[in-house]
Amino acid sequence: MTQPLDLLTPEAVRDPHALMREARRAGPIVWSERHRAWFIIGHPELTDAFGDRRLSTERMGSFLARLPPARREAVSAAVELLDGWMLFHEPPTHERLRAPLRRSFTPRALSRLAPMIEEVTERLLGELAAGPNEVDIVEAFAHRLPVQVIGRLFGVPPRHAAWLRAWSDRFGVLVFGATSRPDYDEVVRAAGTEFHRRMRHLLGERRAAPADDLLTALLEVEGTAGGLSTVEIIGACSLLLFAGHDTTASLLSSSVATLDGEPVAREQLEAEPQRWEAAVEELLRLEPPPKVMLRLVAEPHEREGCRFEQGESVYMAILGANRDPRVFESPGEVRVDRSPNPHLSFGFGHHFCLGASLARLEARLALRALYERFPAISVSGDPEWKATIADRSLNRLMVDLRGPTSP
Repeated sequence: MTQPLDLLTPEAVRDPHALMREARRAGPIVWSERHRAWFIIGHPELTDAFGDRRLSTERMGSFLARLPPARREAVSAAVELLDGWMLFHEPPTHERLRAPLRRSFTPRALSRLAPMIEEVTERLLGELAAGPNEVDIVEAFAHRLPVQVIGRLFGVPPRHAAWLRAWSDRFGVLVFGATSRPDYDEVVRAAGTEFHRRMRHLLGERRAAPADDLLTALLEVEGTAGGLSTVEIIGACSLLLFAGHDTTASLLSSSVATLDGEPVAREQLEAEPQRWEAAVEELLRLEPPPKVMLRLVAEPHEREGCRFEQGESVYMAILGANRDPRVFESPGEVRVDRSPNPHLSFGFGHHFCLGASLARLEARLALRALYERFPAISVSGDPEWKATIADRSLNRLMVDLRGPTSP
């Protein structure tokens, strides 16, 4: 059924959940004339769709075909990075790109990062404590922590942290499809060329002096049978450095916005800090970093009485599925002990997010430390959400660290 579903209106940017509730009345799958795409918003239907090979992630060809020649040339270096993203490929290419990274992102392998994450978190919280009471938690904390953590995991020197944050913002212009920006070509061209240049330099350093980091691990399979080419290694690095920073930053800041005005949940977490692991899952469910994930119809078929034609776009609406009342009791409530909690914030099936364990670890450690240091933290202004189709993240979130009554 066709729905007036538009994720880019000011109302939908501020509260897309109301839009999804309204669309759900028409069924678990609806057509948006505004976006010229199908939206799968039901949880069972989306779970099934994630495993359906008739819905493909391979869309770089169609993306480039829609661009005029001049723009295609401008974004070529950046698109070359995206071609190394496993999430834009189906098996067997997907598995070949993913295999060299899998061991580094298991919960057991990542557990060794906990002391480093705690150290970076405490340093950042100390800086907050020494500063003004009112801060933008997005800029002062949510973005600064994950960029340092993912940088250390990869072996990107700390001196590059500021560059990595700025590059992630620029590269997001391409990833999130902000083609209407007047400086789109310039920003995307710079993001692509500078990443190639910097990463080739860092890879050269690791070839000369291997280290205990992910860059060195990737070089071990460079050029091997079934391994990765240099360009694919650079593309894989762009995916993990971008997603490893952007997704966790979105989760941290949206969690602060969600917990504001939730005294029961906060009291439970303060009394029983062991609840933070389950709380992170609930926060992921309520405000998933991706609103939607895009697929293309590779083979015509029917779903729930809807006819999907080859080449049509399909938005896997995680934001809607995570609040499906058929699966989640009182889906709009914050329940830090919700169990089971089968949210789809990291996808499902063979495209399940490789960095899920890292994001969970960072969020659990960082949010617990933030609320232990500043138990009265409160939002002091309206959250400023990014006006994008794909991601649910904040541009700005002003907070009073010590509560609104602080002198």
